[in-house]
Amino acid sequence: MDKMIDDEILVTQFKAGSQKAFDTLMKRYERRIFGYLLRSVRNYEDAEELTLEVFFKAYRALPSWQPKAKFSTWLYTIASNLSIDYHRSKARKPEFIFEDEEIIETRLVATDISSNPEKQLEEKERGRIIREAVDELSSKQKSVFMLTRYEGLQIKEVAETLGMAEGTVKIHLHRAMKKLQTILQPLWDNNEI
Repeated sequence: MDKMIDDEILVTQFKAGSQKAFDTLMKRYERRIFGYLLRSVRNYEDAEELTLEVFFKAYRALPSWQPKAKFSTWLYTIASNLSIDYHRSKARKPEFIFEDEEIIETRLVATDISSNPEKQLEEKERGRIIREAVDELSSKQKSVFMLTRYEGLQIKEVAETLGMAEGTVKIHLHRAMKKLQTILQPLWDNNEI
C-alpha cells in the first residue's frame, strides 16, 4: 500500500496537484491525531471536530510547508496548538462537560471479543487510575508524557512539536515519570493496579 511512500514525497505530489496524495497523508495520520486529541480534550465529538480542523489547517498551509521537521511532527504541532486553544476556551466558560471515561476508552481502544470480561474490567479500572494520575501532572509534563508515551514521538520530535529545548522536554518527562511513580507506587504495592 502507500505506507512505503515517504511523507515528503506525498507532500511534493500534493503540491504538484495530487489530491490523492493528501488523502493518503490524512488516512495515515487521522487515527493517531484523533487519539491524541481525544486523550487531551476527553470529548469524542470535540476530538473529531479538532481532528478535522488539524487536517483543514494542514491542507491550507501545505503548499508553503518546508520540511524543517518530519511531517508527523508538524501535524502534532497543529494538534497540540488546537488542544491548547480548546482548553483555553473551555477555561473561560464555567461549564465542563466530559464524557464518561468508559465511553472514551471504548471508542479509543478496540476490545477483543474473546477477552475475559473480568480482565476487561480490571484493564478499564487500571486505565482510569492511570488517566487520573496523568491528569495530576502539570500541563507541560502532561503534554510531554502524552506525546512520548501515547503517541511514540521521540524527544526531538516532542521538542519541535511543543517549541521547547530537548533538555526541557527531558526534564518535564523525568518529572512526570517521578510524579506518576509517586502517585501510582502505593497502588501497585497494594495490588490495586
